[in-house]
Amino acid sequence: MTKRLSASGARIRGDDYQHLFAWLQVIRAIQVESGITEIGIEDPEAGNADDVTVYTEDQKHEYYQVKSSVDARETIGLEWLMKPSRAGGPSVVQGFHRLWADGPKQCKPKLFLVTNRLATDGDPILKMRDGRDGTVVRSLKRARPKSNAGIARKTLAEHLQVCEKEVLFFLENLCFKLGKTHNDWIEMAIPYMFAVGLRHDEDAISQGIGIVRGWVTEGVRRLTTAELRQTVEPLNRSSELPAASLLVQAIDRDPMPEAATIALDWASLFPGSEPRVRRQPSDQSLWNDRFRPELQKAAKDLRALGHNNVLVRGYMRLPTWFATGVELGKTADFQVTSFQDQAPWSSKGALSAIAIERIDTGLGNGEDLAIGIALAFDLSTDVLAYLHEQQINVGRYVCLRPAGGANNQAIRNAAEARQWAYAVRDLIRRLVQEYRPSRIHLFLAGPRGAILLLGHLWDRMPDTQLYEDLGSTRGYSPSYLIPN
Repeated sequence: MTKRLSASGARIRGDDYQHLFAWLQVIRAIQVESGITEIGIEDPEAGNADDVTVYTEDQKHEYYQVKSSVDARETIGLEWLMKPSRAGGPSVVQGFHRLWADGPKQCKPKLFLVTNRLATDGDPILKMRDGRDGTVVRSLKRARPKSNAGIARKTLAEHLQVCEKEVLFFLENLCFKLGKTHNDWIEMAIPYMFAVGLRHDEDAISQGIGIVRGWVTEGVRRLTTAELRQTVEPLNRSSELPAASLLVQAIDRDPMPEAATIALDWASLFPGSEPRVRRQPSDQSLWNDRFRPELQKAAKDLRALGHNNVLVRGYMRLPTWFATGVELGKTADFQVTSFQDQAPWSSKGALSAIAIERIDTGLGNGEDLAIGIALAFDLSTDVLAYLHEQQINVGRYVCLRPAGGANNQAIRNAAEARQWAYAVRDLIRRLVQEYRPSRIHLFLAGPRGAILLLGHLWDRMPDTQLYEDLGSTRGYSPSYLIPN
């Protein structure tokens, strides 16, 4: 049996995609000190980019055109951008340009095309997209006139009836957020709904989409931040305060960094064609000369803004999760939360017993102590080989793992993660008293939420050298040094 979504079904699915994205902007707006004054939904003042509008205190307004496709074969390229509307009206790029041209010269609007469609393979314009912000202008301005990109630039100028110089000025403000599915935006919404103090289950997301749909059908086109907060009150969690959000983009970038209270971006400093192979920065000194100071500044800035309850998000490996927990430490009166499989793992809450076993290996007369945190798997063989190869001044290696053995399900929930973090912290303190090491060498294998909590509790310890896992058979590399 062949099924094909009807035109009305496709329209409903597209509306759901648009309304979900609008709901994300609502969540963003109601954050403390978001800088957003109003949200527009199909606002007639927004011209052809009217799907979602974000009005800000600094007048750097954001205009989003949101497009959804039910067929993965439909892609976006220069031809699609210049195609007239079905009613014979302006093309997508003409609509954006008109909105941009009509804006004040001193404060041009930010324009966004948001879609689940991918870029057309080899498209001369969209292949120029910058991973940092989704714009194409940085590469397009360097394109030679007779190159494919240079010809496309001229074609676009002719389509807009402007010079190529103006095209480049315009494209500085046009960002392409492509290939983001409905589920991608749901995964984004869940932690941010938690951060603003809302319920964050599937039903709450459906209600949020329904709220936006109701505004559209009732003709409500623009709401202030105060009106938004009042509207979402039925979704509030009764006893939990909102959290600030710290986004750390180490090995990949987030599709909506503007939603975070503070966003750090190091992705261009980790070489590699995709996140899974980005394990070391281009310069080893970056760990302690840039990354750790930026984490420290983020913690200081959050405190200055009055935040001590922090949601940590981002694309980073375990040493950075640990180091983030250290800077947002319990002794500094922070509370931290991360999401593990769409569930919040917070430093505050009940505890659930979990047994830990210790396996000691003597390595000689070295002054330092090496510790392997073996939750997801037992990393002892790799760690011992690395310590031997590098001739590190370690006298003893201790593996700490769950009594039932290391596996991906060793910690099943937040209560177990909290208990595990406290138990490991206390056990390591006893090891320090027993062996009196001058330095701890810490190797990590476990869920990021648990590692964040362990870092959050890390105090009264010797200097601690963290290590980045370079992958199977490749050993380790030093990363952060956490001083005493």
